Amino acid sequence: MSPADQLPPFDDQAEAGALACVLSAENGDAGPMVDKLTLDCFYDQRHRAIFCALSKLHRERRPLDIVALSQAFRDKGQEEGAGGLEYLTALPDRTPSPANFPTFLETVLDRATRRAVLRDAGELTRLAGDTTISPAALADGARRLLEANSRNGGNGNRLSIRAPDELLAMEFDDSDRILGDRLLATGQSLVIAGAGSIGKSRILLQLAVAIITGRPFLGFETRRQELRWLILQAENSNRRLQADLAALREWTGSGAWARVNQQLAIHTLEADADGFLSLGDPSAQHRIAAAIADTKPDVVCFDSLYNFAIGDLNKDEDMGATLLALSRLAKAGDPARVIAVLHHALTGKAGAMRATGYDRASFGRNSKVLHSWARAQINIAPGSPDSNDLLVLTCGKCSNGKEFAPAAVKLNTETMIYEPAPDFDLGAWESAVAGGKHAQEQTVTFDRVRELCKGALTKKELARAIVDDAGCVKQYAYRFILKAEKARYIQFSKASEKYVARV
Repeated sequence: MSPADQLPPFDDQAEAGALACVLSAENGDAGPMVDKLTLDCFYDQRHRAIFCALSKLHRERRPLDIVALSQAFRDKGQEEGAGGLEYLTALPDRTPSPANFPTFLETVLDRATRRAVLRDAGELTRLAGDTTISPAALADGARRLLEANSRNGGNGNRLSIRAPDELLAMEFDDSDRILGDRLLATGQSLVIAGAGSIGKSRILLQLAVAIITGRPFLGFETRRQELRWLILQAENSNRRLQADLAALREWTGSGAWARVNQQLAIHTLEADADGFLSLGDPSAQHRIAAAIADTKPDVVCFDSLYNFAIGDLNKDEDMGATLLALSRLAKAGDPARVIAVLHHALTGKAGAMRATGYDRASFGRNSKVLHSWARAQINIAPGSPDSNDLLVLTCGKCSNGKEFAPAAVKLNTETMIYEPAPDFDLGAWESAVAGGKHAQEQTVTFDRVRELCKGALTKKELARAIVDDAGCVKQYAYRFILKAEKARYIQFSKASEKYVARV
């Protein structure tokens, strides 16, 4: 048998033995055993399915025994994926005693490490053969892969520890920046949060195309045109994707579009399995891992997070398990890979209020765990109560750069491309969302407006004078001008189209 036909290193008996120890142990001892294992410890698909089921039972604080395990597979009709009920019920007999767990654990971790090294060696071989990749980037990728395996043993259970001098000796440059001031950067994770149907998927496509073609993205500088992108999604039909891509092709032009066609891959909903992406399902993990391995992207996007959820994302444990599984899949073979996640945010006026200010970090649902995981977060809130064409972008987090100031964007309904909306009154929007007036607006009085209206001023000039004097928003200033005119403190001349003070 040629080396290419050989299976990667694994030990079927050790995998079965480790699972048998969990099922044979006293329940108080079984949980810590599950915590020491990861999905990467198992190569056999039956064992991967069984481990996922045991992990779910453990998170739900249910018994870790053969009765509960068998019932879990019967409830879902997935016994065959675990080798059948006969294989399941015989599994506890694969170990003489739970005391053998450390030996089995050492073996499966050893094999997992070897598989990881072989996988990463293949990735390095691919990178080395790509002459478009700079030697510095190649060396950095090799260093990251080797360090990850030497520190973590390939199992992801050990923490990365460095001495201060090691950290001080590290050299960094700006080649990691992709979007803005490291909103998107090499090896980092970005969350784009917004209510359902607000336009996150369309914005993500425009972001990918903008970076690939070297265009600014809604006022942000973009870099790294050479990056390959993979979008995994379970919401948009081919018809919808076709419409969005046609608009983007028109936007970029045929010359630049050739790059997009080569560097952007999109998961589509065509086969029955395409819509089932829950990371709690071992077969879904396998399909996602295969897609990443086949496309070899530099940026992996998940649209939207709840489609990939393990359990209930409102629970911290399930959110944590989902993000951990997602990170392992995305970064397999390339720790420098970038992750972008679309996530649903709180809806309505109460949700929009959280897009800015002290609560901006809690804009996404179950934001506590998500906020800790993400290195940057872009919040998308509706700019109007009646339409999602006008949006407000705010910064929920930017760990390795400077947070950007809130900005408005508008969907050009003719080109179907989002564009900056510099004339949008953000102050008035914040006031409307908050449901009250700015404190400074209380200082505006009819007498003060009459005093400010010296000589003859246009409506725009008078509104600016009120804004500068009271610190209120422009929208409120215009409204107060009409009130002052109605109260006969100022008057408007149609001939000159200017306001003057009444004596």
